[in-house]
Amino acid sequence: MKRLLLILCLVVSFVPIGGAQALAGEMDILVQKLVEKNVLTPSEAQIVVDETKVQVAKELANGESLSVPDWTQRIKWGGDVRFRTQEDWGKARSDYNGNAGGSAGTATITNPGSTGTLLADQRLRERVRGRFYMEGKVNDFTTAAVRIAGGASSNRSTNDTLGSTSTPGGSSGLTSNYFEKAPVFFDYYYIKFEAPREVIRDYGKYFNDFKLWLGRFPIPFNYSELVWDPDTNPSGIAVQYVSPDIKIGALPSTNIYGNLGMFWLDESASYSADPMLFGYQVGAKTETFGPFGSVLDISTAFYDFANMQDKNSTINSSSSAGTNTRMWAQNGDAGGFGNYRYEYNVFDVLLSLDNSKIMDFEFPHGFYADFIHNTAAPSENNGALIGAYIGKKKIKNPGDWKVRGEWRYIERDSVPDFMPDSDFYGFGTFTSSTVALNAGNNGLPAEGGTNGKGINLALEYQLFKNTALNFEYYWMEPIESWDKTDPWNELQIDVITKF
Repeated sequence: MKRLLLILCLVVSFVPIGGAQALAGEMDILVQKLVEKNVLTPSEAQIVVDETKVQVAKELANGESLSVPDWTQRIKWGGDVRFRTQEDWGKARSDYNGNAGGSAGTATITNPGSTGTLLADQRLRERVRGRFYMEGKVNDFTTAAVRIAGGASSNRSTNDTLGSTSTPGGSSGLTSNYFEKAPVFFDYYYIKFEAPREVIRDYGKYFNDFKLWLGRFPIPFNYSELVWDPDTNPSGIAVQYVSPDIKIGALPSTNIYGNLGMFWLDESASYSADPMLFGYQVGAKTETFGPFGSVLDISTAFYDFANMQDKNSTINSSSSAGTNTRMWAQNGDAGGFGNYRYEYNVFDVLLSLDNSKIMDFEFPHGFYADFIHNTAAPSENNGALIGAYIGKKKIKNPGDWKVRGEWRYIERDSVPDFMPDSDFYGFGTFTSSTVALNAGNNGLPAEGGTNGKGINLALEYQLFKNTALNFEYYWMEPIESWDKTDPWNELQIDVITKF
């Protein structure tokens, strides 16, 4: 039987057919012929088919198959498409001159981030996001990848807001009104080096979990949406390291990890010292332990947003929410944004506890928290996020579900206002040529800003294979506001497909 299986594997491996599905079809025909000639019984035939498919899959995964071209085994691709219906509503109570306004259904508020833009009390929109990636194994320790996306080119969103009249490349969408088409751009492109055991030899067990990233790549830190929007892809250099298992007495086996990054915020000939972000993180994550099947992850990070003080905020005018403390508008700063008044040196402490059961009953649930403090601002420099969930941490199979709830609190200068989750509202200030920036802290709603507190509730459900339905609701209000601003609400309904 084993000999016959080996022969079949060799036959399948050398059949000159260009894909795995075609190979599987040829093998099925061959096995069926052997059954018809009574060489194999039907049960033996099924065993041969199953074991051969497993063997071929292993060869493909290891890039060792002789049946398909080498380049197809070194490259993988995929993507996702998301359709979102989103409604935002509340009531902004004053215009920049302090006059009463903002009655339901009207738009009387000047947005500080865009001269002449009016903010309505209610907005309904539909948004589409489409992304496609390719990743190639260059050699045993090098990988290169690119991802393209169609939509906005904001640092925190690639949404295409349907019917939007925004400037191409803006943060809220594209010039896609009256069925105009959206441009496509690179969302990330990077080279990643990993240290394999066979290259490092005797030191492999210590360095095989070392990674070096170059280019524009996914966030290389353990993080929450208090500091990073998940759609952000920083550009620069990053290093990641995870230690071998560490076992001390009765404590659960633990891995120590560290992440470092140097990222460019703005390279400009007009600056003697360009704005940069330097990130440092160290943490510890346990293996599963205890009666609840728990995994504990604790980390601390320090983010140095260097050379931002006194810089003109038009360096991120398409992405900034305009909610940080600024300099006076009379300085002639373009767009009415004003220069940053402070630097941002942010300490970040994260904690998560994921449990897979309660005693002998499967019951996935978890708790998590994030606390931040900006040492470079004299006040309004703290933030916190506390959350919990029930259900699978990451839904994957049809029928999987997850319910999540969070409380968020993010003061005006706890973090730069181009960094947090772009869906959670902060609250900013009005500007004009005669009014000081930050006067009154009046509480204008601003997506992705600071000076906001509230709750975030979500339900995720896996409808079919690679297809999920998500509901997410935000309730937010300003932390500081001289004039009463009613809470701001946001509801998102997403259909998400992956391929």
